[in-house]
Amino acid sequence: MYDQLQLRELVQRDPRYKIEAYYYVLETLDFARSELRMGRPVEQTADKNGPAEEEADEPEETSSHITGQELCEAIRVRSAWMFGYMAKTVLNRWGIHTTDDVGEIVYNMVNERKIRVTTKDRREDFHEVFDFQKVFCDDFRIQDEEVMAEMIF
Repeated sequence: MYDQLQLRELVQRDPRYKIEAYYYVLETLDFARSELRMGRPVEQTADKNGPAEEEADEPEETSSHITGQELCEAIRVRSAWMFGYMAKTVLNRWGIHTTDDVGEIVYNMVNERKIRVTTKDRREDFHEVFDFQKVFCDDFRIQDEEVMAEMIF
């Protein structure tokens, strides 16, 4: 689905994050759109090289924009659902310690034209959206499957 060679090159340029972190963020973007119904129609996109082109990985008809805060919320929901009490440990192992790290991963991929941002998006959109320790440890409670299904679907 995503070009593994390009992601490996990203990891070589910024070794703070493992390749799994990049895959997880990309997969969570899809999860946010399909399962959480987040996003809005894509607006004008921009990066330092001008407007981004349509990506082969993202069909035009399913293209919608997820904000930084929405992506962080999707990371929170998906991580709790997938990893339970181990969510913080798994994310930390991949180099993701804060929501700011999610932003760094996103902007690393933006620079490689793997994903797009709008002219309104900023790295600061990811700053301290939530605290991993509080969300995944201190306040974490196992939800029964019906409650999790309602949150996700």
